[in-house]
Amino acid sequence: MSDLIAYKSNALVEASYKLTLQEQRFLLLCISRLKSGADTELQKTMTITAAEYFDSFPDMGRKNAEVQLQEAIDRLWDRSIILKDDEKREEFRWIQYRAQYA
Repeated sequence: MSDLIAYKSNALVEASYKLTLQEQRFLLLCISRLKSGADTELQKTMTITAAEYFDSFPDMGRKNAEVQLQEAIDRLWDRSIILKDDEKREEFRWIQYRAQYA
């Protein structure tokens, strides 16, 4: 994964403290695919395969990649990020859509 570079905001770093290693890896893989300055509409949906997840983090083992990816997605489906300041409180879901292919 040495060729992937991801920059995270302080709020994102703080939110990630409560995530499992698999959840963090999934999110880092998603973040690494974002293109700065590109059309955000084109980047709202992405597909991450178990093979891609394994290729990015081979230490988990090829057999475990699909299980760990599914567990990360299932857990993130129920989690959110809450940002608060003096004027408002915002809540965002880590994942807004998921699909599993046979």
